[in-house]
Amino acid sequence: MPEGSQAFEMLRDGARHPATASWSVTWSGPAPTYTVRIACGALDGGTPVGAGEDDAFEALCTIRDRLEPDGWRLGLRGALADVWPSGMARDQGGGLRAYRLTPTGAGDVVATFDPVDPAEVVTLADQRAETERLFDLMRGASGPAGA
Repeated sequence: MPEGSQAFEMLRDGARHPATASWSVTWSGPAPTYTVRIACGALDGGTPVGAGEDDAFEALCTIRDRLEPDGWRLGLRGALADVWPSGMARDQGGGLRAYRLTPTGAGDVVATFDPVDPAEVVTLADQRAETERLFDLMRGASGPAGA
């Protein structure tokens, strides 16, 4: 699924706005560039916001870094507190899929751009903190190295 689009909702100041996420991949040299664009008429001037990164999840994070300080929340599964892609999901799958994390390990694999209620998502900073907390718990659950 190197290209696609998904309708979803964005939230700002309690108001929901229809939006579309689109993603594509281009090759220029040995590594791909994943480009993600978020289009929403309520964004400044209705101009889509885009980013190109090594994987689609990282491009989504770059867009969130731009929009979240203005109060925007993107109703995408990749913005839930307990969702984060593995290195393999990024390298081999372009970050289009990620894991639902639990204190004991990686749970279900989910699509990064599946729509969710935007009231359920968190900021990127909160997501990073929560996934780091879950990774720490997983490391503790697996016991000491060599045990």
